[in-house]
Amino acid sequence: MKHTAKWIPLPSQPISEGEAATTNRLRTYSIRIKLDTPRPSPITATTRIIDGEFVWERLVTCKGRSQAVYRAGKWFQSLRVGGAKSEKSVARFLVGKESHECLTVDDVGNECLYGSNFKPYISNNRLLDKETIERVIEESKGNLKIDDTPVVKGQAHPSLKWATAKKVNTLPIKIGFSTYADPTKGGMKESMYKAAKRSAARKKKNEPSWFEDARSLESRLLIRRMKAKGLLERGETYTEDILNRLSKSKHAKKSPKLKA
Repeated sequence: MKHTAKWIPLPSQPISEGEAATTNRLRTYSIRIKLDTPRPSPITATTRIIDGEFVWERLVTCKGRSQAVYRAGKWFQSLRVGGAKSEKSVARFLVGKESHECLTVDDVGNECLYGSNFKPYISNNRLLDKETIERVIEESKGNLKIDDTPVVKGQAHPSLKWATAKKVNTLPIKIGFSTYADPTKGGMKESMYKAAKRSAARKKKNEPSWFEDARSLESRLLIRRMKAKGLLERGETYTEDILNRLSKSKHAKKSPKLKA
């Protein structure tokens, strides 16, 4: 006996934190459960043949694909629980199956889009049908692929995943006047060990630290540049000027050392 599809409104689900609403426009989405063989459908769906496969199709109208995915999950769970309680249930074959194995929601508004911040686990990007998966993979230029990883109980399983890990910058980290990390010579750990060893050797010989030595060199170079530009008097001239001022002061007349 063939049943007529009937739309039953479900309570709306607030979108989780970090998952933006994709649209404020009401759209009708097609929720489909793939069947191994033709089976009588629940009252809320219709048995159809789409692309050569038997499916149960149910239509829902809501704002955004995220809401449609939520409703699809609730419907799937209600059918699966019903199948566990009674062998006469039309959905008893769903017992033991996960939603991503046979449940899809279409994307009539192209709400699932590829981007550098694409998040496979959010509702809007899950339970994708074949057509949407092919479109998004093509948009990603190979950066996304079908997620075929094992299912983790209690966790949502995405339809897509990143094909490659994000590139990590392996260039040396520069601090102050030197480079501590050189990937061609052992990496950060070995470079830091050598730096600590050199510092200990300087301290043992009562030599100034690397930082003090570098600061002293920078100071000498600065003095040279200032002298070359005439911004600093020569040391001899500056010393003679100080002595002349002291010899003419009141304290100089009373001091025997300065008189001598």
